[in-house]
Amino acid sequence: DIVRIMRENITGIRVVKSLSKEIYEIRRFDKSNKQMSSDDLKAGIIMSLPGPIMTLFLNVGLTLVVVIGAKRVNAGIIEPGVILAFLTYFNMILMGVMGLNRVFMMMSKANASAKRIEAVVEAKEELLVLDEKEAAQPDLSRFEEDDYIIFDHVDFSYEAGIGEGGENRVNEKASFAGMEREKCLYDIHFSMKKGQSLGIIGATGAGKTTIINLLMRFYDVSDGAIYINGKNVKEYELEELRAMFGVVYQNDVIFADTIYENISFGRDISLEEVQKVAEHAGAAKFIAEKENAYEYKAAIKGANLSGGQKQRLLIARALAGKPEILLLDDSSSALDYKTDAAIRKTIREQYAETTTILVAQRVSSVMQMKQIAVMEEGEIIGLGTHEELLATCSVYKEIYDSQMGSDLEGKGGVQ
Repeated sequence: DIVRIMRENITGIRVVKSLSKEIYEIRRFDKSNKQMSSDDLKAGIIMSLPGPIMTLFLNVGLTLVVVIGAKRVNAGIIEPGVILAFLTYFNMILMGVMGLNRVFMMMSKANASAKRIEAVVEAKEELLVLDEKEAAQPDLSRFEEDDYIIFDHVDFSYEAGIGEGGENRVNEKASFAGMEREKCLYDIHFSMKKGQSLGIIGATGAGKTTIINLLMRFYDVSDGAIYINGKNVKEYELEELRAMFGVVYQNDVIFADTIYENISFGRDISLEEVQKVAEHAGAAKFIAEKENAYEYKAAIKGANLSGGQKQRLLIARALAGKPEILLLDDSSSALDYKTDAAIRKTIREQYAETTTILVAQRVSSVMQMKQIAVMEEGEIIGLGTHEELLATCSVYKEIYDSQMGSDLEGKGGVQ
């Protein structure tokens, strides 16, 4: 508890200060600290009692041996050397037993730690194996031959996984606090051609990011199937599958390293190529202004970079790997409209062969996409071009009107 409170206060220090809650957080920390001190004191007392009690009884016993032995020596029954020998041997044996006791205690602790480490090291990938139906040649006749990415009536809920022995258990009902878990995605069905772009828009919690996680196989579908280039994603080795992607999440990680290393990310990418993708991601200008340019060292989590600068570096990192599929998950939320539009235009022109899926909250970010999927509560409620959705999808039109203005031809709407 005390470590958690400290971590929250350190990472959320600006929120605490901005709301003037320093005294409140100090009291919360003090309460947890006093509880820990009280528990630690009780544990210390309990742990310290056995030693003195054992020593007391031991010394009382030895004293009795000396007193009784002295009386027997005085009576001429035994020799004084017998008592001295007894005490010497007793101490030797005692030290040996105590040494063995320490060894057993160390082994017990080490064994418990080793079991926890082994559980992590030996943990199996919690992904489903292909069943007989999926392993058979898929029937994709209802799709076009040149469809590259296919979501075939996909359902998903987070209890999907593997059971004992690796058997599929996607149809089992999981429960939490006595309640069945609801599905996160319902009947997701669409296809994309190679080089095509798809925009996904919808409210928070609609399931937009879950689609990306399923595509990269961080989770497995509960029902239906996902195909890339005619193969079920479960047929790919994970390393082979994920090598196809370049991905940017909204809250992705900047490492405490140089800008060059953050973009190249351990891949054998030349400085010239890094500079090229930085230009495409709109990052070259601000990088040039930094001291030592691409050798400028970013702080932990990119604390010395602005939100927009971090997102442009992350986009450059994704592009640097020359991915077949580019996934942008709300990756332009910190960018102004002009920069966002410029980056999207560059990606369309320079990476025309790359299949792009863009998750966004802004209509302006997705309206130029070949296809747009509108999601609501885990379902795709609209799929088509910008113009088609304006005419057929009331939710999309509502989002468009609220963000862009219902009348853009003279009543103050912003385009």
